[in-house]
Amino acid sequence: MADQRQEPRRRLGAIRIGGIAGVPVYVNWSWFVIALLIAYFVTPQVERISPGLGVWAYVAGFAFAVLLYVSVLLHEIAHVLVARKYGLPVRSITLQLLGGISEIEREPGTPWREFTVAVVGPLTSLVIGGVGFAVYQVQPLDNAVVELLVAELAFANLIVGVFNLVPGLPLDGGRIL
Repeated sequence: MADQRQEPRRRLGAIRIGGIAGVPVYVNWSWFVIALLIAYFVTPQVERISPGLGVWAYVAGFAFAVLLYVSVLLHEIAHVLVARKYGLPVRSITLQLLGGISEIEREPGTPWREFTVAVVGPLTSLVIGGVGFAVYQVQPLDNAVVELLVAELAFANLIVGVFNLVPGLPLDGGRIL
């Protein structure tokens, strides 16, 4: 008989895109909606700084959405790695409309462990934002579109990091508090 806790092969409304450290990673259908919305709102900025790109401006907008969710995935991977360090079983990571969710099967055993599992995600976002900002400031990027995407990605990660520190559940800040 199969273990009831074992991850099912299919999830309603989600597509498995791979795995990290033995943890399956899913993308919920809502991610595609938000990715298209992000692309829609970023595209005019791309067209403004680099007119005449045509459909490539939309590709750049969608690329930004993908990169943003890669950084959200890194945020969730940080939670997973620390949880695993403490021997906590992790069921999955799911990227969705409002970000990502790491399904950790049980609570960490101590307040310190709870704190470290929770704080590592926002810290990861802040580091990604800081690195992006430093690259934007220090490294001349010879392409205006790439420069825009790096700046926007840095800004978005700084916002995600700070927002996740807000002391309210289900945000990481609520768990930290």
